[in-house]
Amino acid sequence: MTDIKMRYNIMQLIFLLLILLGIYELGIGCFQCLGVCINSWSSQTVCGTFNNPGPYSIFIVILLPIAFFYALRINSLCNEKRLISKVVIILSLVYFVVSIIVLAVSLSRASWLAGIISCGLVLWLTIRKNRELKIKRKYVIIAVCSFILFVGFVYKIKENSADGRLLIWKISTTIMKESFICGVGHGRFPSAYGEAQEIYFRAKQGTKHEEYIAGAPEFAYNEYIQVLVEYGIIGLLALILVIGYSFYHLRFVNSPYKTPLLGAFSALLVVSFFSYPFHNLYACLLAIFIMALVIFLPDQRYSQKKINIIYTVLSLSLGFAFYIVCTSFGTLGNIKIAYCQWNILKPYFNAGRFSEIVKNYKTLYPYLSSDAGYLFEYGQCLSRTGSLAESNQILQKGLCYSGDPMFLNIIGKNLQKMGQYKDAEEMFYKSYYRIPHKIYPLYLLMNLYEEQGKDDKVRLMVRRIIMQKEKITSLETMYIKKKAKEKLKEIALKTYRK
Repeated sequence: MTDIKMRYNIMQLIFLLLILLGIYELGIGCFQCLGVCINSWSSQTVCGTFNNPGPYSIFIVILLPIAFFYALRINSLCNEKRLISKVVIILSLVYFVVSIIVLAVSLSRASWLAGIISCGLVLWLTIRKNRELKIKRKYVIIAVCSFILFVGFVYKIKENSADGRLLIWKISTTIMKESFICGVGHGRFPSAYGEAQEIYFRAKQGTKHEEYIAGAPEFAYNEYIQVLVEYGIIGLLALILVIGYSFYHLRFVNSPYKTPLLGAFSALLVVSFFSYPFHNLYACLLAIFIMALVIFLPDQRYSQKKINIIYTVLSLSLGFAFYIVCTSFGTLGNIKIAYCQWNILKPYFNAGRFSEIVKNYKTLYPYLSSDAGYLFEYGQCLSRTGSLAESNQILQKGLCYSGDPMFLNIIGKNLQKMGQYKDAEEMFYKSYYRIPHKIYPLYLLMNLYEEQGKDDKVRLMVRRIIMQKEKITSLETMYIKKKAKEKLKEIALKTYRK
């Protein structure tokens, strides 16, 4: 076997394994699609083995342009001499067709846009290589107009969700101004965002619609903005340098795999603008693998010795990168064991058996001290067992990694029990302004003022609760409004008797 054939088969094998992996996920997604169609849209989500449709769609769409590239070669199937080439073409065609169905049902708008742009790029590059084919200007105009209309449709299909992401990007710009050079730090985006959104709404800068769609996001839904917020302009410039070098390398390298890799890389870049591919373990591993293939893709003109060196560096780099990623996601070593132990404790936590597990939570602290979910539960355990000051310390630590106002609610309730009413009041107001459509902080303020005997402020909170338009009507909100109405009647009766 010649050196060129060996290189050809290695890359073909890599693409074959990627397509097979994608088909496996698509197969699971198809069964879930049947559940969606037969039962109802709300009872089943299309998410493969990911437990989340967002990262699942990202995984599928990154491989889509590779499958599309080989699907375009279906006419040359009979002329292919290598069995592996025929298998890749057939499986790619299957992958392409099934992925269109699954992505349509998943309603992942970021993946739709990434799929159209990346496959369009692959099609354009393929046509350019074929001198017999020419693209007429009218077809280009039709394609551009159709894409613009499709973007409008994508916005309208989930308008509140799209507006929510725009609000996230808008608030994120205020964080960048304060930490422009070095950023707020790794994993600190949720915390910084929560504080920035609180300041934004407290200053009465937000509209009623923005108050309605506001939330406590863990991600910026834009990897470039998240990098700029967490790592500053230094981190963003480093990312731009990697992306720029990747395109530069692909432009000058002479390889038949340049087009499919460019398509996959473009899909990754597009989906990174609207979602969070680097914040899910499997999507992140695939993204790093594609980026590594792009950066280290060898030129056909290289000697076999140089090719071997490149593949060695690629293997070592991927091994190191995968180890770092798996460790950061808590899937290796003592951290993995700690997460397993935490999962064992959760049923006891949900059952309210706090005194039995609080010591176990303390044991896990050295390993999970940067996990907001763990810190919230640990703080709750301490609060319910009477360790109020220690509970607040843990919850304050959790606020370094989360923007969830529930941390502030528990801190405020602890302060209230300790008789620190002024500080408790401030915590409840901070919680309210983080997500102004929530009525629970107002309910806590109502109870706080009642405990202090401030009837005027109780009446004010009651009216705000009753007039507040909740985003989602639940048993909790119905209970709070019922209690508020009862409290209003009690105050009216008390006033009448006086």
